Amino acid sequence: MTTKSIYLALCLVLAVSLVLGCARAPQPSPAPAVTVTVTPTVTTTVTLAPKPAATPTPTPVPTPTPTPTPTPTPTPTAPPKDAEIRIGIMGGQTGPAPGQVVPIIKELELFFKYMNEVENGIDGVKLKWRVADNKGTPEGGVLSYKELRDGFNPLLYIAIEDYYYLGVKDTINEDKAVLLTFSAIQPQVFVPPGRFFSLAIPTSDGFGGFVKYIMQQKPATKPKIGVLYWDLGSGQQWRMAQSWSMKQGVDIEAVQFPMTTMDLKPQFMKLRDAGVTHIWMMGVAPQAAMAIRDYKSLGLTIPLYFMEYTESNPLLSLVGEGAEGFYIYRSETPSSDGSEAAKLYSKIYQWAEGKPKEWDNRLTITAKAVVQAAVRRAVADVGWQKLNSEAIFNALTKLTQIDTWGNSIGFGYGPDKRIGVSTVRMAKLTKTNAVSISEPIQLPRTFEGVDK
Repeated sequence: MTTKSIYLALCLVLAVSLVLGCARAPQPSPAPAVTVTVTPTVTTTVTLAPKPAATPTPTPVPTPTPTPTPTPTPTPTAPPKDAEIRIGIMGGQTGPAPGQVVPIIKELELFFKYMNEVENGIDGVKLKWRVADNKGTPEGGVLSYKELRDGFNPLLYIAIEDYYYLGVKDTINEDKAVLLTFSAIQPQVFVPPGRFFSLAIPTSDGFGGFVKYIMQQKPATKPKIGVLYWDLGSGQQWRMAQSWSMKQGVDIEAVQFPMTTMDLKPQFMKLRDAGVTHIWMMGVAPQAAMAIRDYKSLGLTIPLYFMEYTESNPLLSLVGEGAEGFYIYRSETPSSDGSEAAKLYSKIYQWAEGKPKEWDNRLTITAKAVVQAAVRRAVADVGWQKLNSEAIFNALTKLTQIDTWGNSIGFGYGPDKRIGVSTVRMAKLTKTNAVSISEPIQLPRTFEGVDK
């Protein structure tokens, strides 16, 4: 077995664990949850066939639109000497997906340490944080929140997984706490709008943005979108955008695949035989690597697009030059765009590890921007002496445009908006990175039920 085979198998097992965790949460109608139990050890080797046939030439990139002007905040007052910004971090350090959750927590802690030691906190006030393990269960979500509330009294909380906190939503509302989340999988957590604010893009909104991009290319014939999605409850979320998408003028052919499959050729052949013009695939990087292998083995030329779960950097590490010509989108702009956010991300790793890091998944940069903006807005509203969770909540509802240094264009919340991500950029994979091929695409708000 090759090193790459072992890595791919391990990555897929971690991916299965992560999404199994997602499947624990109840899913919105008409998307019932599907329970999958994974026991076998999976081994595969990614063998790349020759480069796929040319895909349609993308529309030349127009002049990038300027970043929207962020919501202005008044100059904050001087803080008292004992002021501190307490942040509670909750995530499954044990349970089904520690391999996915722990790196996010460690990166958050690294960024907070950088803010304290290099930036002198936020306007001279240092951050203090504590981490609680939710053990990857809804029960653990309740306990982790109460542990931090009773023993640390955070100003705000950051939850890696949103779906483990539905059971404590009413308590959080009663406590007037505020939660930032690194996922947006469980709609009932965010609707009706309450105390949860997502940093991440919901799959359904991203799917709508993908459909918008296809229609912006002015296709000569009616597009028929092939949807390739996994067989877990979380795999159904794209359907929240199905009705809206079909109103835009597309047909949809959906094909499900088992989460543990090592062969996607049967699904690809179904989509090919159905005459689809584009393929949208749900999957993490190891599954995308399998898809590229099987796509090429069948000699397909249908444009294939990967969604936000697929990270370009891990995918490129798995398939290398074989990724060239495929498409991908995220709420964060690709590193190749050279945004200030990408430079800051690299700078923080240079400071911490002695070498820069280019990475397209930079949700922690968004978290840093939101925490800073919320604290500054709240302090401007009530002053440092009266700063509390309610002031942070009120601040977030006013921050309709948050400056993320070009990380996520148009990011912001509002009185009735709890999903901060407002746009995505479509990118095309080269032999070495992802390159933007579109201006920011405004997303429909299907996840929150605004666009139907």
